[in-house]
Amino acid sequence: MLPRRMKGSEVLCILLSIFSIPLPINVVDSALVEFPNNTAVTGTTDRTEFKCESDEGIELEWFMQANDTVQRKPLSVGHDFKDEGAKTFSWIRNGAPGKFTLILSIRDESAQTYTCREPDTNQENSAELIKMEPTKFEKDVNESHVILACSVNFRGNWAPELELSHNGTSVVDGVDVFVVPNQNVSSTLVIPRHNSACAGHYSCTTRFHLRGKPDRTTDNSVPSYMDTSTLTVHVEEIQEMHPGITSDGNSPGSVITIIILSVVLVAVAGGGGGATRIIAYKK
Repeated sequence: MLPRRMKGSEVLCILLSIFSIPLPINVVDSALVEFPNNTAVTGTTDRTEFKCESDEGIELEWFMQANDTVQRKPLSVGHDFKDEGAKTFSWIRNGAPGKFTLILSIRDESAQTYTCREPDTNQENSAELIKMEPTKFEKDVNESHVILACSVNFRGNWAPELELSHNGTSVVDGVDVFVVPNQNVSSTLVIPRHNSACAGHYSCTTRFHLRGKPDRTTDNSVPSYMDTSTLTVHVEEIQEMHPGITSDGNSPGSVITIIILSVVLVAVAGGGGGATRIIAYKK
Protein backbone atom coordinates (compact mmCIF):
# COMPACT_ATOMS: atom_id res chain seq x y z
CA MET A 1 0.00 0.00 0.00
CA LEU A 2 1.49 3.29 -1.05
CA PRO A 3 1.61 6.12 1.54
CA ARG A 4 -0.97 8.84 1.16
CA ARG A 5 0.29 12.05 -0.35
CA MET A 6 -0.06 14.96 2.16
CA LYS A 7 -1.93 18.01 1.19
CA GLY A 8 -0.19 21.35 1.06
CA SER A 9 -2.11 22.68 4.03
CA GLU A 10 -1.04 19.75 6.16
CA VAL A 11 2.60 20.28 5.27
CA LEU A 12 2.30 23.96 6.20
CA CYS A 13 0.84 23.14 9.62
CA ILE A 14 3.70 20.73 10.35
CA LEU A 15 6.30 23.30 9.35
CA LEU A 16 4.71 25.98 11.50
CA SER A 17 4.67 23.66 14.49
CA ILE A 18 8.38 22.89 14.08
CA PHE A 19 9.59 26.37 13.24
CA SER A 20 7.31 28.51 15.36
CA ILE A 21 8.06 32.22 15.15
CA PRO A 22 7.01 34.30 18.19
CA LEU A 23 5.06 37.43 17.38
CA PRO A 24 6.44 40.70 18.73
CA ILE A 25 4.69 41.95 21.89
CA ASN A 26 4.89 45.54 23.05
CA VAL A 27 5.60 45.52 26.81
CA VAL A 28 5.52 48.79 28.71
CA ASP A 29 8.09 48.57 31.49
CA SER A 30 8.23 52.13 32.72
CA ALA A 31 8.26 53.32 36.32
CA LEU A 32 8.14 56.45 38.41
CA VAL A 33 11.72 57.09 39.44
CA GLU A 34 10.92 60.31 41.30
CA PHE A 35 7.69 61.20 43.04
CA PRO A 36 6.29 63.80 45.47
CA ASN A 37 6.77 63.64 49.25
CA ASN A 38 4.53 64.84 52.08
CA THR A 39 5.36 68.47 52.85
CA ALA A 40 4.39 70.94 55.59
CA VAL A 41 5.42 74.59 55.30
CA THR A 42 4.57 77.91 56.92
CA GLY A 43 2.66 80.66 55.20
CA THR A 44 5.87 82.71 55.10
CA THR A 45 7.23 80.25 52.50
CA ASP A 46 6.55 81.50 49.00
CA ARG A 47 6.20 78.17 47.17
CA THR A 48 7.15 74.49 47.14
CA GLU A 49 7.73 71.84 44.47
CA PHE A 50 6.31 68.35 43.97
CA LYS A 51 8.61 66.45 41.59
CA CYS A 52 7.55 63.47 39.49
CA GLU A 53 9.47 61.64 36.75
CA SER A 54 8.97 58.60 34.51
CA ASP A 55 12.01 56.65 33.31
CA GLU A 56 10.42 56.29 29.87
CA GLY A 57 9.90 59.98 29.21
CA ILE A 58 6.11 59.68 29.32
CA GLU A 59 3.83 62.67 29.84
CA LEU A 60 2.52 62.46 33.39
CA GLU A 61 -0.87 63.30 34.87
CA TRP A 62 -1.51 65.28 38.06
CA PHE A 63 -4.62 65.09 40.23
CA MET A 64 -5.68 67.04 43.33
CA GLN A 65 -8.11 66.31 46.16
CA ALA A 66 -9.32 68.69 48.87
CA ASN A 67 -10.04 67.66 52.45
CA ASP A 68 -13.83 67.78 52.17
CA THR A 69 -14.12 65.90 48.85
CA VAL A 70 -14.45 62.20 48.09
CA GLN A 71 -13.16 62.20 44.52
CA ARG A 72 -10.00 63.73 43.15
CA LYS A 73 -10.00 66.20 40.25
CA PRO A 74 -7.75 66.12 37.17
CA LEU A 75 -5.24 68.95 37.42
CA SER A 76 -3.03 68.51 34.33
CA VAL A 77 -1.72 66.19 31.63
CA GLY A 78 1.82 67.11 30.71
CA HIS A 79 1.75 70.91 30.46
CA ASP A 80 -1.97 70.97 29.74
CA PHE A 81 -4.09 72.18 32.68
CA LYS A 82 -7.46 70.47 33.13
CA ASP A 83 -8.59 72.65 36.04
CA GLU A 84 -8.72 76.40 35.44
CA GLY A 85 -8.92 77.19 39.16
CA ALA A 86 -5.62 75.41 39.79
CA LYS A 87 -3.85 77.89 37.53
CA THR A 88 -4.19 80.53 40.26
CA PHE A 89 -1.82 78.67 42.62
CA SER A 90 0.12 76.13 40.51
CA TRP A 91 2.08 75.62 37.31
CA ILE A 92 4.04 72.83 35.59
CA ARG A 93 7.75 72.78 34.78
CA ASN A 94 9.15 70.18 32.38
CA GLY A 95 12.86 69.87 33.18
CA ALA A 96 13.59 66.67 31.25
CA PRO A 97 11.71 64.05 29.19
CA GLY A 98 9.16 62.46 31.49
CA LYS A 99 9.87 64.86 34.37
CA PHE A 100 6.94 67.10 35.27
CA THR A 101 7.36 69.21 38.42
CA LEU A 102 4.25 70.68 40.02
CA ILE A 103 5.07 74.08 41.54
CA LEU A 104 2.62 75.29 44.18
CA SER A 105 2.14 78.69 45.79
CA ILE A 106 1.53 78.38 49.53
CA ARG A 107 -2.11 79.34 50.03
CA ASP A 108 -5.10 77.96 51.90
CA GLU A 109 -6.58 76.58 48.67
CA SER A 110 -3.34 74.86 47.61
CA ALA A 111 -3.19 72.73 50.79
CA GLN A 112 -4.52 69.49 49.28
CA THR A 113 -3.60 65.91 48.32
CA TYR A 114 -1.68 65.71 45.02
CA THR A 115 -1.27 62.56 42.92
CA CYS A 116 1.18 61.97 40.06
CA ARG A 117 0.23 59.15 37.65
CA GLU A 118 1.95 57.50 34.71
CA PRO A 119 -0.88 56.87 32.21
CA ASP A 120 0.69 53.86 30.43
CA THR A 121 1.07 51.77 33.59
CA ASN A 122 -1.34 53.60 35.92
CA GLN A 123 1.46 53.67 38.47
CA GLU A 124 0.92 56.60 40.80
CA ASN A 125 2.04 58.26 44.01
CA SER A 126 0.16 60.76 46.18
CA ALA A 127 1.43 63.23 48.77
CA GLU A 128 0.09 65.92 51.10
CA LEU A 129 0.74 69.64 51.18
CA ILE A 130 -0.04 71.20 54.59
CA LYS A 131 0.07 74.95 55.24
CA MET A 132 1.07 75.79 58.82
CA GLU A 133 0.84 78.83 61.10
CA PRO A 134 3.01 79.48 64.19
CA THR A 135 2.26 77.59 67.40
CA LYS A 136 0.56 79.66 70.12
CA PHE A 137 1.10 78.89 73.82
CA GLU A 138 -0.61 80.91 76.55
CA LYS A 139 -1.37 80.68 80.28
CA ASP A 140 -4.27 81.97 82.33
CA VAL A 141 -4.06 82.23 86.13
CA ASN A 142 -7.25 82.32 88.17
CA GLU A 143 -8.05 81.83 91.87
CA SER A 144 -7.87 78.02 91.75
CA HIS A 145 -5.95 76.93 88.65
CA VAL A 146 -3.28 77.75 86.10
CA ILE A 147 -4.57 76.94 82.59
CA LEU A 148 -2.06 76.27 79.80
CA ALA A 149 -3.55 76.48 76.29
CA CYS A 150 -1.64 75.54 73.14
CA SER A 151 -3.04 75.78 69.61
CA VAL A 152 -2.01 75.81 65.96
CA ASN A 153 -3.93 76.72 62.82
CA PHE A 154 -3.35 74.74 59.63
CA ARG A 155 -4.80 73.96 56.22
CA GLY A 156 -4.66 70.53 54.62
CA ASN A 157 -5.75 66.91 54.91
CA TRP A 158 -3.19 65.88 57.57
CA ALA A 159 -3.66 67.33 61.07
CA PRO A 160 -0.47 67.95 63.10
CA GLU A 161 -0.09 66.88 66.74
CA LEU A 162 0.72 68.99 69.80
CA GLU A 163 3.15 67.69 72.43
CA LEU A 164 3.41 69.28 75.89
CA SER A 165 6.43 68.93 78.16
CA HIS A 166 7.33 70.14 81.67
CA ASN A 167 11.00 70.75 82.40
CA GLY A 168 11.87 68.47 79.48
CA THR A 169 9.52 65.61 80.47
CA SER A 170 6.55 64.75 78.26
CA VAL A 171 3.12 65.52 79.74
CA VAL A 172 0.23 63.29 78.64
CA ASP A 173 -2.09 62.85 81.63
CA GLY A 174 -4.67 65.58 82.03
CA VAL A 175 -4.16 67.04 78.55
CA ASP A 176 -7.36 67.63 76.57
CA VAL A 177 -6.96 67.71 72.77
CA PHE A 178 -9.48 69.04 70.25
CA VAL A 179 -9.09 68.80 66.45
CA VAL A 180 -11.02 70.72 63.80
CA PRO A 181 -10.13 69.15 60.39
CA ASN A 182 -8.44 71.49 57.93
CA GLN A 183 -8.47 74.27 60.51
CA ASN A 184 -7.08 73.93 64.05
CA VAL A 185 -5.59 71.67 66.74
CA SER A 186 -5.68 72.74 70.40
CA SER A 187 -4.66 71.21 73.71
CA THR A 188 -5.32 72.35 77.28
CA LEU A 189 -3.63 71.46 80.57
CA VAL A 190 -5.26 72.60 83.85
CA ILE A 191 -2.91 72.75 86.86
CA PRO A 192 -4.43 73.04 90.38
CA ARG A 193 -2.79 75.76 92.47
CA HIS A 194 -1.55 73.65 95.34
CA ASN A 195 1.73 72.04 94.29
CA SER A 196 4.89 74.05 93.75
CA ALA A 197 6.36 71.05 91.88
CA CYS A 198 4.13 72.04 88.95
CA ALA A 199 6.04 75.28 88.53
CA GLY A 200 8.76 75.45 85.91
CA HIS A 201 9.30 75.61 82.17
CA TYR A 202 6.63 74.30 79.80
CA SER A 203 6.89 73.83 76.04
CA CYS A 204 4.39 73.00 73.33
CA THR A 205 5.73 71.45 70.12
CA THR A 206 3.87 71.02 66.85
CA ARG A 207 4.98 68.08 64.70
CA PHE A 208 3.64 65.28 62.48
CA HIS A 209 3.47 61.52 63.07
CA LEU A 210 2.87 58.73 60.58
CA ARG A 211 -0.24 57.62 62.48
CA GLY A 212 -1.97 60.83 61.39
CA LYS A 213 -1.41 60.31 57.66
CA PRO A 214 -4.62 60.04 55.58
CA ASP A 215 -5.27 56.46 54.43
CA ARG A 216 -5.58 57.51 50.79
CA THR A 217 -2.06 59.00 50.72
CA THR A 218 0.49 56.52 49.34
CA ASP A 219 3.67 58.39 50.29
CA ASN A 220 4.83 57.28 53.74
CA SER A 221 7.29 60.07 54.46
CA VAL A 222 6.62 62.22 57.55
CA PRO A 223 6.88 66.01 57.11
CA SER A 224 9.98 67.29 58.90
CA TYR A 225 8.10 70.36 60.15
CA MET A 226 8.52 71.23 63.87
CA ASP A 227 7.63 74.40 65.79
CA THR A 228 8.02 74.93 69.56
CA SER A 229 6.62 77.63 71.85
CA THR A 230 7.58 77.95 75.55
CA LEU A 231 6.44 79.67 78.73
CA THR A 232 7.20 79.62 82.46
CA VAL A 233 4.87 78.98 85.39
CA HIS A 234 6.35 80.72 88.44
CA VAL A 235 6.19 79.34 91.98
CA GLU A 236 4.09 82.22 93.23
CA GLU A 237 1.56 81.50 90.44
CA ILE A 238 1.16 77.88 91.45
CA GLN A 239 0.75 78.37 95.22
CA GLU A 240 -2.63 77.48 96.64
CA MET A 241 -5.04 80.33 97.20
CA HIS A 242 -6.75 80.76 100.56
CA PRO A 243 -9.87 82.76 101.31
CA GLY A 244 -8.91 86.28 102.29
CA ILE A 245 -5.38 86.08 100.86
CA THR A 246 -3.69 89.41 100.41
CA SER A 247 -2.66 90.74 97.03
CA ASP A 248 1.04 90.31 97.81
CA GLY A 249 0.64 86.55 98.36
CA ASN A 250 0.80 86.54 102.19
CA SER A 251 -1.53 84.39 104.27
CA PRO A 252 -4.26 86.00 106.38
CA GLY A 253 -2.22 85.84 109.59
CA SER A 254 0.99 87.19 108.17
CA VAL A 255 0.00 90.81 108.27
CA ILE A 256 -2.40 91.82 110.97
CA THR A 257 -2.58 95.36 112.07
CA ILE A 258 -4.39 95.88 115.29
CA ILE A 259 -5.23 99.36 116.11
CA ILE A 260 -6.25 99.85 119.63
CA LEU A 261 -7.74 103.11 120.51
CA SER A 262 -7.42 103.71 124.17
CA VAL A 263 -8.69 106.68 125.85
CA VAL A 264 -6.84 106.78 129.03
CA LEU A 265 -7.81 109.28 131.53
CA VAL A 266 -4.74 110.04 133.42
CA ALA A 267 -4.99 112.08 136.44
CA VAL A 268 -2.42 114.69 136.11
CA ALA A 269 -1.13 116.01 139.27
CA GLY A 270 -2.36 119.37 139.72
CA GLY A 271 -4.90 119.17 136.86
CA GLY A 272 -8.05 117.45 135.64
CA GLY A 273 -7.11 117.27 131.92
CA GLY A 274 -6.80 114.04 129.90
CA ALA A 275 -4.68 112.64 127.03
CA THR A 276 -5.47 110.24 124.08
CA ARG A 277 -2.92 107.57 123.16
CA ILE A 278 -3.06 105.40 119.92
CA ILE A 279 -1.14 102.15 120.01
CA ALA A 280 -0.56 100.02 116.84
CA TYR A 281 0.75 96.49 116.89
CA LYS A 282 2.24 94.68 113.93
CA LYS A 283 2.94 91.01 114.28
